[in-house]
Amino acid sequence: MPEWEKQRQWHRLKEDLEAREDFLAESQTFIRHVASQVCFRTLEWGRDDELSEALIAFNDAIDLFVEDKGVPFLAYARVLIKRRLIDYYRKQRLRQAISLDQEDIGRGIDIHLGIDEYSLREQNSERAAEIQQFSKALSVFQLTFQDLVAVSPKHRDSRETLLRVARELALDPDLWLQVERKGKIPMQALALKTRVNLKVLERGRKYILAVALLIANQHDYVYLREYVLRQDEGVKG
Repeated sequence: MPEWEKQRQWHRLKEDLEAREDFLAESQTFIRHVASQVCFRTLEWGRDDELSEALIAFNDAIDLFVEDKGVPFLAYARVLIKRRLIDYYRKQRLRQAISLDQEDIGRGIDIHLGIDEYSLREQNSERAAEIQQFSKALSVFQLTFQDLVAVSPKHRDSRETLLRVARELALDPDLWLQVERKGKIPMQALALKTRVNLKVLERGRKYILAVALLIANQHDYVYLREYVLRQDEGVKG
């Protein structure tokens, strides 16, 4: 669940098994998405061992996470998932060449990266990767990252309205399919759905589209969506 949507009681997740199990269950889509990206193929629960490894890493992230470090939990969990899967594949390659009972088979990358070790350099690297990926996604629609900054509404009411519209656009399968197929927003249909004046939508078109891209692909943009959306906690993404 996005950090701007609900502040979790992390101490409860660390101590309450039922609460943790619920959180793990609702986070399976994120875990599968990250793991599939690392493995460069679509993974399925109950079929691919990589997902079990990713789930273990996500569970470790809950234990190691400290919320006052200024790091989004999902960004931290994403790094632990990547590290564990890299180590998993390294061990698989070793097993093909050496005995299974060799003690040092699991040595190598430190998969238990503590939150204090999650350095500013690594965070900046993750942010830069997200910006690069988002810039490529925006370019498909003839937009740039600078456009998002330039057209961001200055007034809170306007921003809340456009954020709500962007969310409805991104989460409506039919409308979003039209965006992906035609490369533009179906303005008339969006105006009918949101009951927002067409002129307001036209003025905010670039901002709506850019934010909708963040929401529709929320698992890819942990840092960016925090930056764009946390300003308005009343608008859920």
